[in-house]
Amino acid sequence: MKILLVTPINLGSADPHYFWFKALTQLGHQVKIFPLNHFPQLKLLKSWQLHQEILKFKPDKIFFSAGKDAVYPLPHTIFFCGVPLVWLSASEQKTGLSADLVVTNDDSHALCWQQFGAKKVINLPISGIDPAVFKHQAVKTIPVSFVASLFPDRQQQLAQIAKLYPDLKIWGWLPPKVKLLPSLKAYYQGEAWGAQLRRIYAQSLISLNLSPTHMQQGGNIRTFEIAGSQALLLTDQLNPDWYQEGKEAVVFTSAEDCVQKIHYYLNRPQQRQAIALKGFRRTIKDHTYLVRFSRLIADITSPVLPSV
Repeated sequence: MKILLVTPINLGSADPHYFWFKALTQLGHQVKIFPLNHFPQLKLLKSWQLHQEILKFKPDKIFFSAGKDAVYPLPHTIFFCGVPLVWLSASEQKTGLSADLVVTNDDSHALCWQQFGAKKVINLPISGIDPAVFKHQAVKTIPVSFVASLFPDRQQQLAQIAKLYPDLKIWGWLPPKVKLLPSLKAYYQGEAWGAQLRRIYAQSLISLNLSPTHMQQGGNIRTFEIAGSQALLLTDQLNPDWYQEGKEAVVFTSAEDCVQKIHYYLNRPQQRQAIALKGFRRTIKDHTYLVRFSRLIADITSPVLPSV
């Protein structure tokens, strides 16, 4: 199958869209990337370039990844959306509505698309890991880590946890105009991306996941990256179809509960290691990009397309 991947991809292999490309290629498809975020950014010109690429490449399917309002609505795509549809531009929403299939990261997002009038919707999810970059074994020198974007609500959550557990180490990107809380300065280690991020997870006994507020069941990329690094995934949201709570990952319900479980599992290394190992094995079995796109290709080529 010839697939044109229309995406706001960043340079370098740390961008998840690179792993989409790699997985689809490994599955035997001919894939070409059309980068939405490369200059020029004039919408009319970018749309013309995209249509020229479609005429030249003649793809069987167009995979459109939302997140950059760079082209005018494009019909009949496989539309990927990892955020609530209300966050998208009107142009991107129209592309999703006219898509043959909308692929989401969360059941609540899928329901919203259905109510909005999308033709077909599934919760894949979109996120996963590439096992080839999660191979490194590392000495576990970090008791508890957190690595993710430091939005204001997350900072508030982390401040409550750090107050009760002062050995917490925090890495993360600060969005524009967002400042680090003074109470977190002692714990903040700077930004971490790509190989450094994976190395931190591999060095961690436990790593925290604070799901975005728009996700009701987790499923953000950190869910799978932590478990795929053989750290214990300690998370505030968990889809039971993806990991078994208490066996492959651990859920906390408050800052107090989080810290209680940190102490519990740090003091029980065999139990902690057993859960982390089962979480890792589940990730390698079910949550790789190769598995994701194998399922997706089966769905879009089958006579009857399931809807969530």
